[in-house]
Amino acid sequence: MEFLVVGLNHRTAPVEVRELLSLNKEQLPGALNAMNAHGAPGVILSTCNRSEFYTLETAGETAGDAPGPEAGADRVKQFLVEKFGISLLDVDRYLYVYRGYECIHHLFRVASSLDSMILGEEQIIGQVRDAYEAATTAGTAQGPLAQLFQQALRVGRRVRRETGISRNALSVSRACVEMARSVLGDLSNRRVLVVGAGEAGELAAEVLSLSGVSDITVTSRTYERAKELAANLSARAVPFDGMPKALRESDIVIGCTGSPGYVLQADLIGDAMAARPDRPLFLIDIAVPRDIDPEAAQVKNVFLNDVDDLESASQASREKKAKEAEWAEELATDEAQQFRQWCLDLESLPTVIELRNRADRVRSFELRKTMRKLNGKLDAEALESLDAMTKAIVNKLLHDPTMFLKERKGPEELQVARDIFRLGEEGPKDPD
Repeated sequence: MEFLVVGLNHRTAPVEVRELLSLNKEQLPGALNAMNAHGAPGVILSTCNRSEFYTLETAGETAGDAPGPEAGADRVKQFLVEKFGISLLDVDRYLYVYRGYECIHHLFRVASSLDSMILGEEQIIGQVRDAYEAATTAGTAQGPLAQLFQQALRVGRRVRRETGISRNALSVSRACVEMARSVLGDLSNRRVLVVGAGEAGELAAEVLSLSGVSDITVTSRTYERAKELAANLSARAVPFDGMPKALRESDIVIGCTGSPGYVLQADLIGDAMAARPDRPLFLIDIAVPRDIDPEAAQVKNVFLNDVDDLESASQASREKKAKEAEWAEELATDEAQQFRQWCLDLESLPTVIELRNRADRVRSFELRKTMRKLNGKLDAEALESLDAMTKAIVNKLLHDPTMFLKERKGPEELQVARDIFRLGEEGPKDPD
């Protein structure tokens, strides 16, 4: 078996493509079951910057050896087409496919925030954990795949513990506030509307409050959640249907709801601006799928940025943490190599044991034949020496094949060994 991931992220696909394959927590169980029904049980990691689909692939399926529709990557892609109602032609060029060691290394880098848009961000390890737990609950992450994700979480924690990569790290929410500050300067006198009271909204509101913004309004489809968040931050909560008025009063709007469609339509923004035409409105959409209709950018005095526009903050963070990132990369690579070696050891172990058991059966069979022919001519000490000698011969003969299988244990080598030594076949039987 080989680990397999099919996915796209902020490096390979723009937000308008990423949102085609995005899933929220409520949609995840159904997607996991659908992926399982396509013969690809696994784990789905879906965040604002990536959608990745992890599964296991049998040796015969890798590298396109099996018929197209039967290959593991093709099964995942077919699931994507049917689940998301997309044409493969629209997304295939944005997808990456990693197998074996490449898949292991990629996931370890993801869990360590090395593959994040913002280096060192804290949210990704929790997102990896949530993805694994959802798959465990659905019964689609078992055996080697479960061990892979458990190890990825350990690696992510180790990287954060032993390097400075997460020290003073930005989050996506913090980065969007920094973007607003870089454009507008001091934010303390600005009125900010946070649309969404989930984790991203909570982080954004907290960062705004810590940045000296005192006029914060929170709105959400769940008004009680908006009130709870507002109370914690000395902010103001408004019902969702109160958003038009809140828009007219705001300088900055941050969209982070996780809604499957646009929450802020272009005409809603246009109506708000008609009441305040000379006062600029700064919109930051950190949701995937996006909360704000891109057409809103055409409204006069409206400045719209989405999650992909945070790249400048990301680059600055990477430059500051170059040494920590290099150290973290080394740790992630070393851990990936060790885990791959452990997997290969695990893969080869049954073949090595079976080879040695078969050899010992042949040795024992021939030893008993010899003892019958000698018909008691050897005493107990001589028989013991003969037994030890035959064991030594077998061990010496099997030493090189065993080391070969332990050091080069790809599925091809294992199958060759099974064919050469006829493993799995019935061994010799004692004569009557």
